[in-house]
Amino acid sequence: MNKTEYLAKLTNELGHMPYGDVKDIIQSMEEHFDEGVSEGRSEEEIAESLGDPKELAAEFKDGAKFKQIMKKRKLSDNFKGPDGRGRIFVIIFNCFVGIECWLLLLAAIIAAAMCLAGDAAIIGLILAGLIFGSLAEFLVPFIFLIITLVCVGIFLVVLLWLGIKYYAKGLKAYIRWNKNVWNYGLGED
Repeated sequence: MNKTEYLAKLTNELGHMPYGDVKDIIQSMEEHFDEGVSEGRSEEEIAESLGDPKELAAEFKDGAKFKQIMKKRKLSDNFKGPDGRGRIFVIIFNCFVGIECWLLLLAAIIAAAMCLAGDAAIIGLILAGLIFGSLAEFLVPFIFLIITLVCVGIFLVVLLWLGIKYYAKGLKAYIRWNKNVWNYGLGED
């Protein structure tokens, strides 16, 4: 694929980005092609070294800058694709780390739900005791128990919400890292 075809496909893939950003990216890519041609490389070789326009556009959409991408591409110029070690590493790493994280998250959600359900059951029990009159002498301790359990339940829900929020941010970076190792391998020996 020549320069014109490559830039047209890249522009198409960058379609949802702001116009100014797309213009800057395409200008940088044109300069890169021009430098490569002046060094004696063909447009096809330059396009091949840049890789698939769709993958390049995804890197730009993730917030990478042209210089960062080109530096990364130069480091991996000798590397022609994924190796088996990278894929095996990702699978084993996910088995020993990723799955456990999901199980811990599930356990935290279940614990918070059970705590809130327990609070509701105790409140119901106290209301039933008050209605039937057998808990009147224990009213003050029960009220403090209810308040304490509700506060603990609310604290657990807030803690769980914050944990999920930051877990999701970390998970996004973790998935991006997994994808990078899966697609490009572990790198050079």
